[in-house]
Amino acid sequence: MRVWRVVAALVLTGVVSACSSSAAADPNDPSQVGTATDRAVLEAAVHVASAGLGGVAATSGGGYEAAVIRNFVNAVRFLGDRSGYFFVYDYNTNVCVAHAVLADFVGQDKTSYQDSRGLYVIQELAKLARSTSQGGYLVYHWNNPNTGQEERKLGYVEVIPGTTLYIGSGVYVP
Repeated sequence: MRVWRVVAALVLTGVVSACSSSAAADPNDPSQVGTATDRAVLEAAVHVASAGLGGVAATSGGGYEAAVIRNFVNAVRFLGDRSGYFFVYDYNTNVCVAHAVLADFVGQDKTSYQDSRGLYVIQELAKLARSTSQGGYLVYHWNNPNTGQEERKLGYVEVIPGTTLYIGSGVYVP
């Protein structure tokens, strides 16, 4: 597993170092929020993490090794300001399996979690994971661990192959 962490860290460091944000015309349309680089970074980082965790944490019958997932998620931070991190939820139950900055979320059903604008964030992310594309983008508001303030965030999620889990990340955008 140590090799996986090293490889993932190298890939993520190289991919995400150029990330930047910009304002958009429609503040709720993910295709207009952030930059093309933001979206490329999110997709690449989440895809690498999803594929890797599918290879090392998925077990037969749709199960998974929760400790492996948590160890990976807890070890990885990216973006220049280290605000990039991962979270993992079960898309059927909305139970948090791993969260890099909110350890108290782990093991909890977050179906009723709403941002300050009333959006049921985890429900909406789960819908994206259950969709035919098995992932996608969402604009929501979340507490930035670096500033301690709630900020607008462009999030991206993707299903971990062989499981009912999705992994996601996001970038804070103006």
